[in-house]
Amino acid sequence: MSPTPSSLSRRTFLAATGAVGAAVLTACSDLTPGASASDKNSASPASTAVPADTKITLVVADADDTTMTPGLIAAFRAKHPNISVKRQYTGWDDYLKSINTTMSADSAPDIAQFTSGMQNLVPGRLLLKVGEYGKAYGWAEKFPGLDQITLTPDGKTVGTGDLYGVGAGLSFEGVYYNKAKARKLGLTVPPATLEELEALFAKAKAAGETALVAGNLDGGLNHPFNVLLSAYLAPKDREAWAFGHKGATIVLPEAEKAAATLLRWVDKGYVTPKVNGVSDNDATAAFAKGEGVFRISGNWAAAAVAKGLGENAGYFTMPPVASGGKIRTTGAGVYYCVSSKSKNTAAAAAFLDFAATAEAAAITAKAGFMAPDAGAMPSQSGLLGDVQNGWQTVVKDAGLQPFIQNASTPTMGDTLTTQLQLLAGGKVSVRKFLSGLQTDFENYHK
Repeated sequence: MSPTPSSLSRRTFLAATGAVGAAVLTACSDLTPGASASDKNSASPASTAVPADTKITLVVADADDTTMTPGLIAAFRAKHPNISVKRQYTGWDDYLKSINTTMSADSAPDIAQFTSGMQNLVPGRLLLKVGEYGKAYGWAEKFPGLDQITLTPDGKTVGTGDLYGVGAGLSFEGVYYNKAKARKLGLTVPPATLEELEALFAKAKAAGETALVAGNLDGGLNHPFNVLLSAYLAPKDREAWAFGHKGATIVLPEAEKAAATLLRWVDKGYVTPKVNGVSDNDATAAFAKGEGVFRISGNWAAAAVAKGLGENAGYFTMPPVASGGKIRTTGAGVYYCVSSKSKNTAAAAAFLDFAATAEAAAITAKAGFMAPDAGAMPSQSGLLGDVQNGWQTVVKDAGLQPFIQNASTPTMGDTLTTQLQLLAGGKVSVRKFLSGLQTDFENYHK
């Protein structure tokens, strides 16, 4: 039987990746649904009723460069003919630079894709608290990981506080591989442990292949580092740090093992040469054209890899440290939050709820994302089917962990990119690498 959202740990989806974007969702503190930012909170329950005889216009701002958001908008409009939805799409880099200003304006969109840094809007009460809508719609059962879509009033701590949105299209990371090359080199795939995976890297390197295709110009080594952290670091320690809990640290022996493993892969020549000069997107494109044997990335890369490698495109989940251990990996998603300035919060909440329907699951899956309800996804074949099976495994083990770069501080993404470049370039030790991340954490949370 397919797992349901409630079978997934409430620790799952926190931050976004640079490829598809998004992070934790927050909200305006002390607001009832439909209230303005100057209003006080009320105990009045929210209603799921959406006016059907009144013309309503919703504005959705996003940076989702897949077919998911426009697909959801089109399907939602078909379901609610009286609701017109205008999309304000902005490229990822520009979206990151402008969204806080956009949400602060009097003309703020009704719905926005939440990204790292938008937690700064919480103290200003510019994002709508949607907990009452969550109760009315039953989001605790429809959407997994809701505790990661909560923030304290100062916006600095995740996993406690008020609920402010939902994750529609979910992402997770794993290992892609070239089946033809694996067969030619005699590699046994999938490996049962991280040690066996590294042994496969060594065989590929000895045969003259690039074992692990990667690009770190924009911090793409965060993908192998994040999944190594998922394998080595205890979930409670990972989440405490990613969620900004008081006294949390990443300078831990297990995190040192993860960073040391990544550095060893670079030093032994398993990783793309001059990795700091290659972008993450270019690494995916190169792998899809047949370069190298393995590539650690997210399900957002599946469409490109499948198109490029065809029947030779393979995928498996990141193996655990010990054989038979639980599968843990890193993931995020495209999350939607609501502006506290919206005059149509009932319609906006209905759009968020629509993201959990079976109809939406088909749209989400077609775009390469995982639906909130793993069991509602239509069956797929080939590489996309392998990725979907991997998702079921992660769901079964409640193994999705938050990206560290978009969780604990608004500047952690830039800090991690810089530190990964220094680590891969031999400029800092493993301990200094982790200390650099911890300094950013402490500067923000002190």
